[in-house]
Amino acid sequence: MKTVPGTPMRRVLVAGTGGALLHAVRSCGPQDAFTVLTTRSLEGMPRQTRWAVVAPGHAWAASLPPADHAVVQLGALRRAREAVFWQPSRADLVPLAAALRERGVRTLEVLLADGSRLNAHERQRLHALAFEQWVEHRPGAVINRHIGSWPERLAAWMIGTVVNTMQQVTASLRQRPTSRVSRR
Repeated sequence: MKTVPGTPMRRVLVAGTGGALLHAVRSCGPQDAFTVLTTRSLEGMPRQTRWAVVAPGHAWAASLPPADHAVVQLGALRRAREAVFWQPSRADLVPLAAALRERGVRTLEVLLADGSRLNAHERQRLHALAFEQWVEHRPGAVINRHIGSWPERLAAWMIGTVVNTMQQVTASLRQRPTSRVSRR
């Protein structure tokens, strides 16, 4: 692994499916070292990547290694080939973030693969953990404009806009108080 002189190596922790690892590799620098949380030992990792086996059940917090940055993916569809990746549940998000903060994580990215949003309680609890920065990503929110021909980019933008609009409408309907109107 070649590092740029004077640039400290950042330790990146990845939890979730293969999509979380792909996001981390694409968004982080070439000098970063990745640790992927897995359910069992894994061979054939890329040269910048190693694995850490997470204890099953509620003992997972004790098996987290120290890191500077964490990428956590929630709500992804689980494929058989991705069974090796440890995937935290939505209920584990805040306890996981607290355990990561205790292990030195300064910045956190939460990838919500199912298109949902963090609720106000989750946001408040993450804010209270005092990360230097934490970011929430949803599908369609970020589109790489440099991939594909212009029709593919246009289609991706249109689909992302429709999905984002539908999510906003659905969220506003959930927040709107329901009133009973009697019909005659």
